[in-house]
Amino acid sequence: MTTPTADSAASADPAPFLDGEAVLRGDLPREIDMAPIESGTPVAYERVVSDTADGFFAVWACDAGVYPRHKDRRGSFMYFTEGAGTIVDSDGTTHELTAGSILVLPYSWIGHWDIRRTIRKVYLHSTPVAPLPTEPVPSTFVDAATVAGPLPDGGLVAFDGPDGRCLVTEEPVGDRRYDGDDRARFLHVLSGAARLEGDDGTVRRLDSGSVVALTADWSGALTVTEPLRLLTVITITTPAP
Repeated sequence: MTTPTADSAASADPAPFLDGEAVLRGDLPREIDMAPIESGTPVAYERVVSDTADGFFAVWACDAGVYPRHKDRRGSFMYFTEGAGTIVDSDGTTHELTAGSILVLPYSWIGHWDIRRTIRKVYLHSTPVAPLPTEPVPSTFVDAATVAGPLPDGGLVAFDGPDGRCLVTEEPVGDRRYDGDDRARFLHVLSGAARLEGDDGTVRRLDSGSVVALTADWSGALTVTEPLRLLTVITITTPAP
């Protein structure tokens, strides 16, 4: 099995991925300009997993600082693997970011990042589908204890809207089938292990921390070898005008 490197995970690959070691502790070679900034480090670092019309999927890290932001082009789904900080919505609502928490900044969100200790995250930028909001949309946050705790039947839905659907599920040992449709799926293994085999013969071995991007037309099987806690973001492939 050949493991693609992050920045070589081309759109031609139907299932680009990174293993847990690369996601949690691997190098992040690409510099990202953080302007505008109010204080702190001027750049962040990332490693790209997949960049297609379905979404931009990457691992990202940034040191302490305060950064104003307006989501005027796309929505963002995030799972934090380390660090600490605060997200502040335009109405003053705040959420404390810690390792294991989920944050969704939908299209039209306005607010500030206040990073106190270097944050590392897995994130997805998605293109929302119409109708688009015309007023600021609040962030959606799920704390680490809830993400790691008992899940409701059918899983924990963190967000479901024009930007995509984000949920945490428990997958028991056994096989699960995926068939191509009009939706792309971005998977992040929070714990457990599995084997992902595409109908084209491509094999990915997923461990705790690993990520994989499945294009809308991908089909194959997920064989769970150790019970999974799985974060999935599902996007619709038809972008808004």
